[in-house]
Amino acid sequence: MRFFLIALILVVGMNGCGGSDPDDPGILSLSSDRDKAIELVEDANEDLKRIRVLYRENNSKVNDLKTALSANEIGKVKKMSDDLLLVILDGYALAESAQEKISKAQRLDIHTDFKYYLSLKEEGLAMQIKAFDYRRDSAKLFRDKFGSDDKTAMAEAAKKFKENEANFEKTMAEATKISLQADQLYKEVNNRKK
Repeated sequence: MRFFLIALILVVGMNGCGGSDPDDPGILSLSSDRDKAIELVEDANEDLKRIRVLYRENNSKVNDLKTALSANEIGKVKKMSDDLLLVILDGYALAESAQEKISKAQRLDIHTDFKYYLSLKEEGLAMQIKAFDYRRDSAKLFRDKFGSDDKTAMAEAAKKFKENEANFEKTMAEATKISLQADQLYKEVNNRKK
């Protein structure tokens, strides 16, 4: 499922995941800052859960906006664009909070595989934020420009919207690929441990 931000997936019972050997290859093996890193990641996950709720509650708005655009409903397009922009801005605040927590966790004394996993997750999150920049730009464009009598400006706006949607899809696909790479690393490291 596409989502503004793909949530970090960590094992619920993390405290039982580390071994007593600090050289243990498990991704969550013991280190001086492991518990703090886990706490930061859990806090980031809470931010991401809130984003999921925003996404679910507003997922249909993009399609509704496309329908209103096709029907040339100027007032509706401007209102929906403004509403969508506000939701995206709320999502940005939560995403930036999650990204900062992941970044802090990476700076702690944790297993190198866990650091690499977190760096991939942070990279995927950054790509998702970039993807939503395209949606934000489209929402601003239609909020501010839709309904203009200038046919050339409207044609340019329509073209820009299509470009933004294509860039959104491409960037989200890349973000998903990075997140899946992180998940694969997590599985491989834990399989090595067994």
